[in-house]
Amino acid sequence: MASSFTSNEPRIVIVGAGFAGLAAATTLVKSGLKNVVILEAMDYVGGRTHTVRPFGANIIEMGATWIHGQTNNPLYQLAKSQGLLAEEGFHMTSCQPGMVSPEHYFFTEHGERLPKEEVQKVSAFFAALITRIMGQSFKADYSSWSLGDFLDQEFLASGLSEPGGVDLVFEWCKRIECVDEAVNSMYEFALSQLGLYTRLDGPFFNCLGPKGYQAIVDVLVETLPSTNLRLGKPVKCIQWAGSSEKDGNGAEPSKKDTGGTIQWTNSSGMDSGGTMQWEGSSQKDAGGTIQWTNSSGMDSGGTMQSAGSSEKDSGGTMQWAGSSKKGSGGTMQWEGSSEKDADGAHHPVRVVCDDGEEYHADHTIVTVSLGCLKERAQTMFKPLLPHGKMEAIARLGFGTVAKIFLEFEEPFWPEDCTGIQLLWEKGPEDKEVYNTHKEEDNWTSDWFKKIGGFDRVARHQSVLCGWITGLAAEHMETLPEAEIGETCVR
Repeated sequence: MASSFTSNEPRIVIVGAGFAGLAAATTLVKSGLKNVVILEAMDYVGGRTHTVRPFGANIIEMGATWIHGQTNNPLYQLAKSQGLLAEEGFHMTSCQPGMVSPEHYFFTEHGERLPKEEVQKVSAFFAALITRIMGQSFKADYSSWSLGDFLDQEFLASGLSEPGGVDLVFEWCKRIECVDEAVNSMYEFALSQLGLYTRLDGPFFNCLGPKGYQAIVDVLVETLPSTNLRLGKPVKCIQWAGSSEKDGNGAEPSKKDTGGTIQWTNSSGMDSGGTMQWEGSSQKDAGGTIQWTNSSGMDSGGTMQSAGSSEKDSGGTMQWAGSSKKGSGGTMQWEGSSEKDADGAHHPVRVVCDDGEEYHADHTIVTVSLGCLKERAQTMFKPLLPHGKMEAIARLGFGTVAKIFLEFEEPFWPEDCTGIQLLWEKGPEDKEVYNTHKEEDNWTSDWFKKIGGFDRVARHQSVLCGWITGLAAEHMETLPEAEIGETCVR
């Protein structure tokens, strides 16, 4: 079933209602283009932001938490202009190497609390080292180095390294950096890439008000007509005709004549009655013959079928020499053809949803995540995206970052404690431990050691939040919630 649009203006389908999709839609609508439809696979809007209230009236952020940077940051400017930033004096509670304070409690696995001076000495060195690396360009000698190897080298050269608490804090710093870089390990992150990150000026951790990211989502959605947004609409396929580049297989896509001609392959001859024209075309293709399989003419319904084609489409109606009428059976669909809709116009893109509903469009903006593209790009686009884009999708990476929220009946931590950080004698960001984990699967029993610590959650008296990344996070997500909770508090 093809879905109708609201007017005869250019039709635009946006796939994905995360911030990229919402920004595109609001920009188009504000520019006067009202014929915009957003298709979102999930049952909520916001993409990587997801504001919920599982512990009462106050929110927690299941997804993105802060706005990073202020200068030239449209998201920050929008939040500021709408009064959506956190109140004066409100601060983030997540513990970072460059922001360690006496309120952050560091404990070894034996329950010993490390002196704050020892923690601050190492964490300050680590934060300064990361800042230096981000502003440094490395020679070819370091082209194959990982960030983890370089950090280890500089730490040893600093003279700070010593068995015990100092080395444990340094390993903790690398675990926290895995969260910032969204990677499985510092030993899998290319040293040369850290400096490519563009950090916007202004405070890095800008907190939002009591409604969180949902307040920004609401502002964007309010600018859109309610009919423009379709939730629970996963897209199965996008058929488009317009690529002049090589497709994902490195082949040139077949081309269609703008006058409505069609090319087909593997035809070894032509039928004497095969010249054709179709509705909306005043010309015949110079090679206007068609070969069809196991047919000496037209079938009883007056339809024509090309080799390999078993589908028909109401937009492809045609007549051929010798036929005096066209009927509902006399239709044909070919891959990449523009669709003729109820408005009598041809639209070059057809977006097909998982539930079978179709949207015929003039333009499509795809804003889905990299993970979605990695999983579905091979089947989502017909023809395939150009080879360069498919290669980029395959090569780019963004690791798993997850949160664990723990709610207690009442706080068990001191009033001045903003978080409990975990130090392990054999932590996963120790190079020797990392190498062992690469070769064996025994790391799954120690998945919890990838958690940096548990910090107090803003506006909640008895809730803690821990961050975890990489393979450990993916393994954690397969476990029952009760098991995760028991592991974290044992």
